[in-house]
Amino acid sequence: MDDKIIFIVGLVIFCLYLIGFLSVIYSQNKIQDEELKNDPEINNN
Repeated sequence: MDDKIIFIVGLVIFCLYLIGFLSVIYSQNKIQDEELKNDPEINNN
């Protein structure tokens, strides 16, 4: 019984970590795309 509780708690923590990690990657990717679009040194042909 204790093993199942530990597994479920670990799984919940892992899922929350993974969701947070992917959301940070997504938001930083959007910020980088905006900065790349507004970069004056890059030719926008």
